[in-house]
Amino acid sequence: MVQEPMEKIKKKRKVLIITFSVCFIVILSLVVLFQGWVNLGKYSVYYAQQLSHKVGTNPVMVAVFNNLDAIYIPNANYDVPFGGVRVKTCEGDIDYRFEGLKNNDISVFKKGELSFSLKPGAGGLDLIDFVTPYTYNSNSKGEFISVTYSEETTPKTIKPTLQDIIIVKEKLNEMYGFIVSHRQAPKINLQWIYNLFNYWRFNS
Repeated sequence: MVQEPMEKIKKKRKVLIITFSVCFIVILSLVVLFQGWVNLGKYSVYYAQQLSHKVGTNPVMVAVFNNLDAIYIPNANYDVPFGGVRVKTCEGDIDYRFEGLKNNDISVFKKGELSFSLKPGAGGLDLIDFVTPYTYNSNSKGEFISVTYSEETTPKTIKPTLQDIIIVKEKLNEMYGFIVSHRQAPKINLQWIYNLFNYWRFNS
C-alpha cells in the first residue's frame, strides 16, 4: 500500500522535471535566438564589411539601409517629429527614417532644401537627386544598374556611365560614410551566421 503512492510520487516528479527541462530549453533557445537577431542587426555594417562579395554589389549599403533602427549612428538627435533620427553636418541635415523596411529613408538636406534621398525602389534602392532630374537605380544586392532621367513626360532609363558611378559613390559616402567609419565590432562574433544568410545573395 505504501509502495504504490511512492511510485506515483516518483512518476509525478519525473513528469515535473521533464516539463521544467523542456520549458527551460525552449525559453533559453528563444532568448539565444532573440539575442542573435539583435546582434546581427546591431553589427550588420561590420559583418557586411567582412563579407566576401561579387564586384559591383554593395552589402554595406544594404546593411545600413535595412538596419537603420539597430545600427549605431554617431551624433544622432532622436528628438525629431518623425520615426527616426537627424544628424547635423557642416553642410546641412541628414534624416534617417526607420518605420519598417518599406518606409525606410535617408534624406540629405542642404540649406534647408532636400538635396537627395535613398528610398526603396522596384526590387532594390533608388538614389533620387532632387537637384537634377536623375534617379540612380540599384537592385536588392546594391548593384548600380541604371539611371532614370525624369524631366521628360516619359522617363528614360539608361545604363550608368563612369561619371554616374562616381556621383553615386560620393552621395552614398555623404549619406552614411561616417556611420561606416564609426561602426562597432561585436563582442560575440556571429559572422558565420551572417555569411550563411547573405553570402549567396551577394555572390550570385
